Amino acid sequence: MARAKRPAPLAGLRVTDLSWVGVGPTVAKYLADHGAEVIRVESATRLETLRRAGPFLDNEPHPENSGYYANFNSSKLGVTINLKHPRGPALVKRLVAVSDAVAESFTPGTLAKLGLDYEALRAVRPDLVMISMPLFGQTGPWSDYMGYGHVLQAAAGFNHLTGWPDGEPIGTGIAYTDFLAPHFGALALLAALDHRRRTGEGQYIDFSQYEGVLHALGPALLEWTANGRELERLGNRDPEAAPHGAWRCADGRSVVIACFTEEHWEGFRAAIGRPDWTDLERMRRKPSRLREQKEIDRHTALWCGERTAAQAFGAMRERGVPSGIVRSPEEMHRDPQLRHRGHYRVLEHPTMGARTYDSPAFRLSKTPGELTKAAPLLGEDNERVFKGVLGIGDEEYADLLAEGVLE
Repeated sequence: MARAKRPAPLAGLRVTDLSWVGVGPTVAKYLADHGAEVIRVESATRLETLRRAGPFLDNEPHPENSGYYANFNSSKLGVTINLKHPRGPALVKRLVAVSDAVAESFTPGTLAKLGLDYEALRAVRPDLVMISMPLFGQTGPWSDYMGYGHVLQAAAGFNHLTGWPDGEPIGTGIAYTDFLAPHFGALALLAALDHRRRTGEGQYIDFSQYEGVLHALGPALLEWTANGRELERLGNRDPEAAPHGAWRCADGRSVVIACFTEEHWEGFRAAIGRPDWTDLERMRRKPSRLREQKEIDRHTALWCGERTAAQAFGAMRERGVPSGIVRSPEEMHRDPQLRHRGHYRVLEHPTMGARTYDSPAFRLSKTPGELTKAAPLLGEDNERVFKGVLGIGDEEYADLLAEGVLE
């Protein structure tokens, strides 16, 4: 007989998601993918930023057409509440009263002005767990600064390390920290929920994205605190590897190669046919090779330029040299490893149709996460939540609609 499917690990947990853009919605999505009922609260009077961000289906900008928004908010229910309406905050409190947790990422002080800060919400749900996730935390001289991941990666020092030694900081091209901070936020929220499970006590989590992402800059920070040395931009190079970079091949594609150890170097030499230049005295030890990277780069570029990326990668892989082919988004979408792992899930979106979504990168052996539905349309689940969860009757619901509370 087939073994009965176990309940999802967070089944029975309800989360009110007041967060915006990338970090907050991703934190809540971790919970949604593992069984929590996450209710995404938005407003048509002030659209969530990601609903206005591409890529859009068929390049047609529309609030219900953003692939970016959809990928960050699958598995959630969606309601609309106009927080600027006099009755809006009271409706949020009714939702919080039947929720276990609240996630938000407004600028500090915003919810307090609406009467929705932690103390006010704890009055309606004493054991509430709440996490606030602004850029810089709730206190300090930068606490009221607003911005996105592009701002945060500069403030945290990532831009200082990205680019070429003789050029300006160039950043990463994406809101890089938006893909780092959620892991810390989700862990903090789960820890607080576990504490409540054991003690019955709720708590407030003041999460600073700024402080979270600094953990990804450990080597640079330690280099300064331990040695007083400031790391520099290195382009494609690495202080511990030679060769280290990306080289264009004969078919127009590029391959990356990284030699960190003497074993890697010997494998590299064998892969390229042990040419005479690799026998030079200055190439025999890693410290001296690190000083000869321009020459190594020149020879590596010539060798790669005479081969396809697949040929260059195959030669490196055969001899145990860390290497890889630079992949396009199309190739990642049909990648056999990701397909084998079931990473991409196809969900039917009400307006975009069948589209692929990212699954969690980890699999719990007994209770794996699951994408349960496509991201909600604006107000898609209003009736389900307000009538079914809050028990609002038809007359009151119609009144809320007529007054614009549910915009």
